[in-house]
Formats: sequence, structure tokens, C-alpha cells
Amino acid sequence: MTAQQNQEIKLLEVSVEGNILTSENTILFTSGLRKGLTITATEFQRAIKRLWNLGLFQNIQLRYDDESPEGLTITIIVEENPILGALRFEGNKKIKNKKFDEELDLTQGQRIRPNTLHETSKKIKQLYAEKGYLQADVSTRLIKPEETSTLYGGKAKDLVKDVIFTIEENGKVKIGNIIFEGNHAFTDLRLRFKMKETKRQRWYLFWRSTFDEKKYNEDLDQIQTFYRNKGYRDFKILKDTIQFNPDRRRLDLVVSVDEGPQYKYRNFTWEGYTLFNKQVLSRALAIQKGDRYSEEDFNLAVFDRVQGLYMDRGYIWSRIEPKITPVGEDSLDVHFMITENHKVYVNHIVIRGNTRTRENVIRRQLRIFPGDVFNRDRLIRSQREVWLLNFFSNVVPDVAPVDENHVDIEITVEEKPAGQANANMGFTQTYGVMGGGGLALPNFRGKGQSLNVSFNVGTNYSVYGTTAPSKYESASLSFTDPMVNDTKNLLGASIFYTFRGSSSMYYSPLNFTLAGGALTWGRIFKWPDDFFRGTWSFQIVRKMYEGSEADLERYTGGMQQTDGINITQTIRRDSRDRPEFTTLGSVFSLKSTLAGGFLGGNEDFHKHILNLEYYTPTFWKFVLRSSLKLGIVKPLPSYDEERSIIPFDERFIMGGNGIPYGNPLRGYDDNRVGPLTSSGSPIGGDAMVKINTEFRVPFSENPVVYGLVFAEMGNVWSSPYLMERFDVPRQGPLDLKRSAGAGIRFFMPMIGMLGFDIGYGFDHVENGERVGQWKTTITFGQQF
Repeated sequence: MTAQQNQEIKLLEVSVEGNILTSENTILFTSGLRKGLTITATEFQRAIKRLWNLGLFQNIQLRYDDESPEGLTITIIVEENPILGALRFEGNKKIKNKKFDEELDLTQGQRIRPNTLHETSKKIKQLYAEKGYLQADVSTRLIKPEETSTLYGGKAKDLVKDVIFTIEENGKVKIGNIIFEGNHAFTDLRLRFKMKETKRQRWYLFWRSTFDEKKYNEDLDQIQTFYRNKGYRDFKILKDTIQFNPDRRRLDLVVSVDEGPQYKYRNFTWEGYTLFNKQVLSRALAIQKGDRYSEEDFNLAVFDRVQGLYMDRGYIWSRIEPKITPVGEDSLDVHFMITENHKVYVNHIVIRGNTRTRENVIRRQLRIFPGDVFNRDRLIRSQREVWLLNFFSNVVPDVAPVDENHVDIEITVEEKPAGQANANMGFTQTYGVMGGGGLALPNFRGKGQSLNVSFNVGTNYSVYGTTAPSKYESASLSFTDPMVNDTKNLLGASIFYTFRGSSSMYYSPLNFTLAGGALTWGRIFKWPDDFFRGTWSFQIVRKMYEGSEADLERYTGGMQQTDGINITQTIRRDSRDRPEFTTLGSVFSLKSTLAGGFLGGNEDFHKHILNLEYYTPTFWKFVLRSSLKLGIVKPLPSYDEERSIIPFDERFIMGGNGIPYGNPLRGYDDNRVGPLTSSGSPIGGDAMVKINTEFRVPFSENPVVYGLVFAEMGNVWSSPYLMERFDVPRQGPLDLKRSAGAGIRFFMPMIGMLGFDIGYGFDHVENGERVGQWKTTITFGQQF
């Protein structure tokens, strides 16, 4: 047989029959069978395969016409595949023709291969299955078009066929029961809850999706992961069965499982370690004897915490291989075999994707440099610092090996829009719209500098109330360079002007004009750690007041003009991992202002504000934010015995969205928490406390959108000793106004943050009685 296949044959003549559209030359060239060639018998099989792969023919044959000592005469006989004319669907009601046109890979004029209709029918059934029509049936037929085809100049008239898909949709099949067999540790209800997509369908749960085989298999994986994280290391799914009811309108899912024993750790042993001792490794592992086995926690402990020790020392090629040995019925011995290898150094650091931001702006945020021993912790810290610039929607570090001793670090960034609206804008049930707009360039000229130019005018428009909101206007110009010449020094300057009209219900019944300027210097600290920063600001401001004598006496001590000269120090520690939706870290800020005294002017006071924020990841993507804010302001004696005051805009006010310069407390009217006049206008206080807790969950990462539920309480007191009037109802020695509610936040390009909240204030006071009320709040450009 082999000898016959290798026998050489000369082709005397090669002809083609049956071709309609495909040229003879195409067939001869593709087959490789041409007149005068000397071939072996195996070439005939290859020729047929090559022609078949063209997808143009449904039948191919070779006919031997004549054989002589000189050679062989053959004919290639082909039958061309039909060409798709019109495509029609019959019987479809739940899925429109447009959907089929989008999903099916069929276009007029294409060849219809032998398996094309079969694969298309499967796709149609799959589309119906996704909608719950598991019993849908599809049949196909080819028919001759009613009108003669003019494709290819009429040559294809005998090849063109219309395709008709006849669909019997039948009824939708719903999931009746999900039954588990062999489960003893957890109930069917608990296991069904762990299935995210596959749910029982009841008439009152109409929104639940129908059966999807792919999602069902993913849910079975979720069940397996759940068991293994609860200690059942040997858990396995024996089988799963789909059982249709007699009417085939419902199906039951039956899952048989073998739980196996629930394991606990008995002993841990280590081998191959020299860089760290056993105590350090065990402390990093943070798993104790007797702890319940969890696959997820075990992998995190070994490959993140323990191996992280080596990664932070530059041993990125280190390996930790845990060998787990079951002992007895429910115990595990774990032996760790460590291969430390050698240190690896950073060769180059490459920045990619920065189309607007200059490279040095990114590099000066890095905590790892070329020539350093590789350190995973410093690489993660570098990523965090670049994130906090808030110039990028994504920051992705990568490590590329160069040789055994060196790696390159690639940091790929994705730029955000360069500017955003920097506005004070609010909307409440009582006061409607208030605010203005401006433009902030946080990455001016791509140098990381901040330039803010704004001119804001109050809308003076109310939706709900009959009293017009505060009329105001302001203009400001500020510039900040956070790292001058790539050093750790910050320099900034600003000038500003503000006018607030006497019709204000947000603060004082005075026409209030303010103008001034400020210079700022800041520095990144090395101690206690480099999360700390300090800024010092020197400000000069002139304020002018217009109003009745009684109002001037109440709010400004009868003065129509004051000059303020102050120095403000801010010590801040910020270890958040993200600027917009923070998942981990904390913020500490202590701001102290000294005004007047030896500095001069007739505003003499000292003011201190402590702000603490803490972010804790909980389960899934939920993040708990807890915060505490304390403030106090006290007068200082005048340096030259001149008359002096604490300006009312330096006192604390609270309520609503806190705009334009108050402290937010949702569930209450704007700036109506704290000391009020007899007419209900705020006069500000000397002490402030606010406690806030929020539970946040992200809906979108780019742009950032997240929802929240909150509970908070706070108050403002006219005395630094936190004293209240006796006629105000209270629930304890420290009277805090409480609220709870929910909200949503959007971070929009060129706009900034937009937020909506609805809150229930528990401690409104009406006619001397404590009552609860709902309040809505919209914020724009300001975070809580």
C-alpha cells in the first residue's frame, strides 16, 4: 500500500466540471492538480481537502477518465454551495427579527455551507434559552426565490436560495425547585442563597432571570468555593440533574453533594528559610492551631502575607509550596517548603499613557527607584500616590523580568479630563437652588499645578420656599504648586472677593463684603512617616458689614469694618488608597488658626478643627466610613486694647448640605442646627461636634458612582462648654441632633461630584416638642 501511495503519477490532462461561479483556474490552482505535474497518490486526498476548505462546495469528486503508461487524465467534479438570498423567520413572537439580524452571522450573498443552517439553528435556540424558552424548536428549509436572482449578472440564479427558519417557541420554562442532596452542614436555603444567578422563580418574584446553563455552572462553582472556605476541603459535587415537570413548563434542579469532613489545622512546619526565623513567618501567616480551614484565607495568608515578606525584601523569585496532609478524620498538617532564591534589583521604570501629565509629575510620587532592591510594598505605595493625584482614572503597575537579577517596572496610567467645575451649589426642600460655578484646572499645563479661577453668582431662586435664598457673588484666583521644582515643598497664593446679601436665610441679616489674599507654604514630613504633610498659610482680609444697628451689635459688636490677619497651620495625614471611592486608609487633620494678637487687626481669636476619617472594607465591595469632627473657637485679648471680635463667618454653623461655608448634617434645614435668633436665623457657635457613619457600595468605577446609607449626629453650641438653653428638649448631657438616610454620588468629568441624599432628622424642634422630619439635599462640588 505504501509503495502504491509513493508511486509517481504524471497528469496528462486535468479538467473541471460542475463549477458555476468559481473559475476553473481557482479550482486548479487551489487543488494543486495541473497538467504536466508529476505527483503521488496522496496528493489527491490533499487536493480534495484544500478545495473543501474554500467553503465553496458541498460535494467534490475526482474522476479518472483515462489511464496509460504515459500518465493519467482526470476530471475534478464539484457541486457548489448555495448562496443566501433572503432570510426569513416564521413563528417568532418573543424575539424580533431585528434581534436575529444582530446576533446571527448571516448576510445576503454568502455561501451556505453544509453546517451553516445547523449552527444557526443552535444559536437561535440559545437566544430563546436565555429568555427561558428551553423547549423552543427550530426547523430550516431552502426554497427557490420567487424572483429570479440577478446576482453575478444572473449566473447565480440556480444557486441562490432563500432560507426560512420556522420557530416553535413553546412555553417559557421556569425554575421550580432547587434541591440539594447529601448536605448536612448547611440547609438548602443557605446554599440557594449562595447561588447568585440561579434562583427559584415564583409569580411574585417576576424580576428573577430564567435558567441559564453557563450561569448555573458558575453558581455551582460558588457553592464549591463556599464549602471550601468553611473548612470542607474535600467537598465535591457528585452530580447535578435537570428534571422537567410533566407539562414541561417547570424544571427542578437536583444537586447531589459530598461534604466530607470539616478540617482544622493541627501543626505547621517550615523548611528552607534563612532570611526570616520561624516566629516571623508564623506571625505573618496569622493562622493558629485549631483554626478552621478556609481555602481563601489560607491562600491569602501564604501567597500575600508570607510571600509578601520576601517580595518586600526583593526576593521576587521566592517560592512557598505548602504541602497539606490530612491527619485523622478532621485535622490538617501543613508543611511549608520555601525556596528563597536571590535578591532582584529595579533596572528601569517606564511610564506609559501620560498624554497630558508630564512624566516628572508622576515620577516624583514614586517610592521606588531604579537601582533599588525590588520592594512590593513600595510599589503598591507608589501606585497609591499616583492615584491620589486624581489626574488618572486608572493606574496599573507591572513588573517585567529583564534577567535573573533585574526587573523593569512599567506604570501605565489613563488620563482623566483636565478640568472640572468647581462650584458651590445646593438644593433643599426649603431653599431650592443656590450656588454658582467656576473652573478648576488641577493639572495646569500638565505640571501637577493647580489653577482656580472662579466667578460665582447666587441664583437667588427658590423652588419650594417663598423667601428668596441668599444673594451672593464671589470671585477668586488661586495658584498652587504642590512640589516646587520636584522638591517636597508646596507654594501657593490666592486672592478673593465675596459679597453676601442681607436677604440671606443662610447666615446673618447683614450685607457682608470680604476681600483679601493669602500665601501658603507646605512640606511633606519624614516623621512620623511620609503620609504626614504640613501647611502654613498667612492671610490678610478686610470685611465690611451693612445692616441695622441691632443686627450689627448682635453679629459684629457694632463694628462696620474689621481687618483680619491670621496664620493657619494644618497638620494632615492621609493614607487613603483612592481619592474618590476610598476603600482603605484614614485621614487625620488638625487645623489651627491664630488671628490678631501680635499680628494686628481687630479680629482676635484662636480656632481649632480636628477631623478624623477611617475607611474599612467589609464584605464584597462594601466600605464602612467612620468620621469624627470637632471644632472650637475662642477669643483672644486685643494686643493694643482696641475693640475686637470673632467674625461671625469664623463661627460654626451646621445643617443641610453645609453650603456655602457650614458643616453638613443631612435631614435638617440648611444651617439651622445650633444657636438661632428669635426669628430662626443662625448666629453661629463657638463649639462643634459631628459624628458620621456611612456604608458605601460602588455601582461604577469609571466614572465613579456609588450609593450609601448613613447615620450621623452633630450640633453647634454658643459656648465652648457645650451648654444648651434649658427650654430646648434634650436626650442626654451632650445633645446631638441625629439623622439617618440614603444617598448616591456621581463623579462626572468636567463637573466634579454630584450628590443626592434623603435623610430623616430625628430631633427637629417644633413648639417646644421634638419631632422627626424628612429632608432632601442635593450637593454639587462638595463632599461630606
